[in-house]
Amino acid sequence: MIPLPRLARAPFPAAAGSSAGGDWPSRGGSSARGPLGPSRRSVLLGAGMGTAALLSSSPEAIGDEGPDHHRSSARPLQFDFGPGRVTGGHHKVTATSAYSRKRGFGFASTDGLTETDRGGQDTVRADFVTAADATFLVDLSPGDYAVSVVAGDLEGATDLAITSNETIKVERTSAAPGEFIVTEYEIAVVGEQLTFDVSGEAPNLNAITIEALPGRDAGEQPTVYLLGDSTMQTYDPYWAPQAGWGQFYDQFLSDRVIVDNRSIGGRSSRSFLEEGRLDEVLRQMRPGDVVLIQFGHNDATVDVPERYTPPEDYREYLRTYVTGVRQRGGTAVVVTPVSRLDIDPDTGRFAVSFPDYVEAARAIAAEIDAPLVDLSASSRAHLDDIGADAARELFLHAAEGVYPNRPDGVRDDTHFQERGAIQMARLVARDHQALGVPTSSDVELRDSQDVPAPVDGVTVARATASTLELSWPGSPDADVYRVHVGEVDGGAPEFVGATSESGLTVFGLSESTEHIVHVSAVNEHGEGPAGTELRATTDEATHRFDFGPDDAPLADGYLRITPTTSYSEGLGHGLRDADGVISRDRGGEGPDAPSRSFIASFDQPYTFQVDLPDGEWSVVLTIGEPAGSARTTVALQGEERGDVAIDDGTRQIVESGTVSDGRLLVGISGATGHLNALTLTPAP
Repeated sequence: MIPLPRLARAPFPAAAGSSAGGDWPSRGGSSARGPLGPSRRSVLLGAGMGTAALLSSSPEAIGDEGPDHHRSSARPLQFDFGPGRVTGGHHKVTATSAYSRKRGFGFASTDGLTETDRGGQDTVRADFVTAADATFLVDLSPGDYAVSVVAGDLEGATDLAITSNETIKVERTSAAPGEFIVTEYEIAVVGEQLTFDVSGEAPNLNAITIEALPGRDAGEQPTVYLLGDSTMQTYDPYWAPQAGWGQFYDQFLSDRVIVDNRSIGGRSSRSFLEEGRLDEVLRQMRPGDVVLIQFGHNDATVDVPERYTPPEDYREYLRTYVTGVRQRGGTAVVVTPVSRLDIDPDTGRFAVSFPDYVEAARAIAAEIDAPLVDLSASSRAHLDDIGADAARELFLHAAEGVYPNRPDGVRDDTHFQERGAIQMARLVARDHQALGVPTSSDVELRDSQDVPAPVDGVTVARATASTLELSWPGSPDADVYRVHVGEVDGGAPEFVGATSESGLTVFGLSESTEHIVHVSAVNEHGEGPAGTELRATTDEATHRFDFGPDDAPLADGYLRITPTTSYSEGLGHGLRDADGVISRDRGGEGPDAPSRSFIASFDQPYTFQVDLPDGEWSVVLTIGEPAGSARTTVALQGEERGDVAIDDGTRQIVESGTVSDGRLLVGISGATGHLNALTLTPAP
């Protein structure tokens, strides 16, 4: 056990509306103390004793007069629930132990509580309190704690769940008669109480132990944590061109700083906390770290109850975030919600998105003297400056067929393309630099004076029958690059995608055809001129396979592979271990014959073998479900190459394989194990 010291108060000066050493305000601003009910805000920021006296007192010192505030001994705080003999070193808690300020612990309400003593020598497990829909309160100083819980009944079943300080800590768990649930968890206490909201069919509490976790020193490098929603989160390449500004924020900070983006889509200030995400950051952060906090988009979704947070509650949740970070020696920065593509028809200018939440964020930052990045204002000013047409190119707007994972195109006025995400990150970084917080001197803005220069030096890194893998020298003035490709004598090259990287693979091209390629760079000032054109020719595939049922249309030059096409030396290709493989044809829902049909196997791996000459081969797999979702894992020659998650349509995957024994093995597994088509081309 770690002894419980008298916890030091938070190492920061008192801010307006809070106290570093005395009472904490309740929701209404009163500093009065007393028992707290289970309401969301009062539980989270509940007023407790305001000291660590309870933690450092012996059970004998706690009674009607409360704990002995002068004892200096330190030990874990232990509670023994039930009417029987109390375990040594534990505080006794019965079904009538109501919370009082003097005692410093107890149930918010004892209505409906029962207690049982089964007798025997084990004083912890012999008795218990059945605390259905009850809240047990313990006054603690702010800090990080380890909690252990014992729950069970020697003669009856147990079923319980526990939420501490609004965070789900023990999922619904059951135990048979005579069995006990023994669980441990850690929690960051921000207010001055630790709460245990107990639920379940038979929540039989035997014991709870609480012990303080050791303090943490500053890290060798400061960390900037990013807490927010889908407008900030980091997306994997499948979601391109969708991007959150947090995934590019490290581009604007020196290598001395670590950026840890915890943002996740669909979360509000409330749900992010309830899921334990804030708790996790508070328990990991170190003194000197900086935490940027942007919520509001999902808080405003009245029709989604698990997200919705009224502006007044949103304001208090932000107070909790800031207070928790400060208690641990960090700096919390409030960020107002980024603007949507929302134009006021009367003025032609961009409207304030989520105005009630913007004002609430500004108000709480002013009240508690927290640094503020007013991204609502700066993003709106930038959008007004560039105009509506240019602004649409920052948001997730794309035409049909441009991006393989968006076959029907997309029109999204909330989320960003990479270009927009980078610009929003730049706006945040500019304000970050001006704030004077510990990492302000680490901001590196990369500001440019004009549009980027032409992009020359485009080369083909690899060509297959349907793809060109392009690369080019990077430009320090570029945020993203726009790629245009067209067939020679087929008209002007068309836009085929944008990327923040200095390379892009273009899919869906005609086989054995010469193409024209040019690339331009874009930054906050606009798009620069196109560079020198490149002429590049796709290869001719030597092997083409179309997977699906016998009666599905077959593309020219492809061989049909059905679930019954088993490998044989005479055939030179076929399926192995294909028991359970099915086939489907989605008809007109697929864009072409190789895409509309497929084979699949649910959670059962299978292999497609092709006999080939030794050497390097380019492998292009088409995977997807034109009428649903696909979850497939691909392996070549026994080496796993990655997971493919597609929610709609099909996608091409380009890999390289080395054949050294006259055969190529394509392994397919995963929840759905889709495979639509396969083409093979000798690598030059």
